[in-house]
Amino acid sequence: MFKGVDHVVIAVKDLDAAVGRYETIYGAPVSERREAAAAGMKMAFFRFADSYVELVSNIDETGPIAKRLADRGEGVHLIAMQVDDLEAAVASLRDKGVRLVGDPGPGNPIKGQVFIHPQETGGVLTQIVQR
Repeated sequence: MFKGVDHVVIAVKDLDAAVGRYETIYGAPVSERREAAAAGMKMAFFRFADSYVELVSNIDETGPIAKRLADRGEGVHLIAMQVDDLEAAVASLRDKGVRLVGDPGPGNPIKGQVFIHPQETGGVLTQIVQR
């Protein structure tokens, strides 16, 4: 079912400063930068052979990253776990009684993102992804 970690998302207050720190730590330049204005966030990616680290920061004081930073400060925002078959993985988790966020329910196709609720994982938001 689960193949391993796909990516880790880390919320940071100052994206440029964080990119500099991570470039020093990893000894490699940032792979890509993007902005998602609709979600109120900007991102920087450090890509590796089978996974990546994504740094996210808020554009303004709205959106989920701004809320996360205000509530809990910087740190791991989510871990994304890769699966072979998203529909089957969600159905299996549902059958086990695992609380999910974004689950459209049995018989409905998954159109968006699905997460394991943080209360199930000791406070870690876990995204389920299929590549």
